[in-house]
Amino acid sequence: MNPTPFRTGRRAVRGMLAGLALASVTALGGQAAQAQDVTTIRVLNWEPGGADYWKALVAEFEKQNPTIKVELETVPFDRYPEVQGPYITTKSGPDVMENNAGLELFDRRRAYAELPPEVLEAGKDLITYSGGCLNFDTTQSCYGLPFGYQGNVMYYNKKVLTEAGLDAVNPPKTWDEMKVACDKVKAIGKTCVAIGLSGIFPAYWNFPEIARNYLTEDDMRAMLAGKMPWTDPKMVNVLKGLASITEAGWTNSSAPSITMLPDGADIFQSGNAAFAGTIISDAVNWAAFGKILGDENLGAMRWPTIVADAPLANSFSGIESSVFGVTEWSDKKDAAFQFVKFMAGKENAELLSKVAGGISLNKNVDPSALPKSEALGQILEIIKKPTLHAGVLLSGQEADALARGWQEVALGRLTIEDWTARMQKALEQSPSKRQ
Repeated sequence: MNPTPFRTGRRAVRGMLAGLALASVTALGGQAAQAQDVTTIRVLNWEPGGADYWKALVAEFEKQNPTIKVELETVPFDRYPEVQGPYITTKSGPDVMENNAGLELFDRRRAYAELPPEVLEAGKDLITYSGGCLNFDTTQSCYGLPFGYQGNVMYYNKKVLTEAGLDAVNPPKTWDEMKVACDKVKAIGKTCVAIGLSGIFPAYWNFPEIARNYLTEDDMRAMLAGKMPWTDPKMVNVLKGLASITEAGWTNSSAPSITMLPDGADIFQSGNAAFAGTIISDAVNWAAFGKILGDENLGAMRWPTIVADAPLANSFSGIESSVFGVTEWSDKKDAAFQFVKFMAGKENAELLSKVAGGISLNKNVDPSALPKSEALGQILEIIKKPTLHAGVLLSGQEADALARGWQEVALGRLTIEDWTARMQKALEQSPSKRQ
């Protein structure tokens, strides 16, 4: 092989350097173009599942969708409506918003874009997604997709029950047994049932568990349609049942002035209460309580029955967890719809199970991915007999009147009769239930 002449070699080097320079410029230009092509979407949420889960969720979504960036606006659950309201009024702000399934979403549906068929396709992998669709009917317009299974149970602290001389293996199953248990818990200077009555928690976490003693599923559907008046004796009995919890002195004295999350939950997880009625996944669940109290001290049960032979007394109030939808005013709908699809997908479902301890709705998740926990095992048995979740059938007006009324009843400032009248007025003022 002949050696390359010096001049020829120098020209070759110059050519090579020029080529590298051109390649560098092209690469930089490409990077700039890519940077310009990145779409940032704003997601309004209350961080169900916790910060670690959401950090992992966003990282996985952006990994799968490198041209989309997610900017989170996280608001405490009890303040969510007051932050979301102005956005809806001004038709500005987030591209994606979270809402509870059911009437809370339906009441706000004008703020959401109807999900197109290609997005609803992701719903086929879910056990259910009807809570994001008008009237819980997937053949009608749908405005959001869920990601987890939700519903109510009562948690108990075995250590506190044992201290009170109770059988921690067999917690109360009836209202009378609960009365005996609460008397013994109070005798050792602890709260029986940790609760907070401020905000919408009573409507979602407590009301359904009393309602199951008096209402049938047909009654609940009548509630949804606005055809079940609060003056009906069944509905009055539900209010009386709620009032009896605070009137009997089972709860913390601060109940009327605090929210269940975080305040009421903090009382329970601090070890100062025997029981707490909350939810199976997302914000406060068996995983969060077990981490603080110790899995060996935590149990989960159905709420004790008031009417033992009621058709739904031993059922589980189940519903899809919160749903995510795309705002009507968003100018980034394609990217936003992609995020909604991801929320319902298998990858997010696995993150929900592994990181947050949630129970996913996605049918493709391996059950073995769920952590081992006695409380979780109890929950998985409880949810085998589901019924409608009465809480999500309440309009926003009813949910607000229920919480405010219970606060005043607990303080002795309102009678059941006046509370009933307020609830009926709230029903009549509910746009989604006007006939």
